[in-house]
Amino acid sequence: MKITQTQGGVSLGDRLDHGYVLIDEVCALKMCGKTQVYADIKAGVLPVEKHGRSTRIRGPVAKAYVPGSRHEGA
Repeated sequence: MKITQTQGGVSLGDRLDHGYVLIDEVCALKMCGKTQVYADIKAGVLPVEKHGRSTRIRGPVAKAYVPGSRHEGA
């Protein structure tokens, strides 16, 4: 997956600032796997929004996300 992927004519950089990104894009940006991301979603660390059957993450939230951060407080 390319990090510079566009979706509907809007670049990934713009979506990270003002839009939504996909699970796969978060995995590519943070260099982690889907299992880690879904575990953090389930733990409540990474808030998501459902758009139909698609799971989206707000861009600013994705930028601030640290994979596995739920283990630091335990």
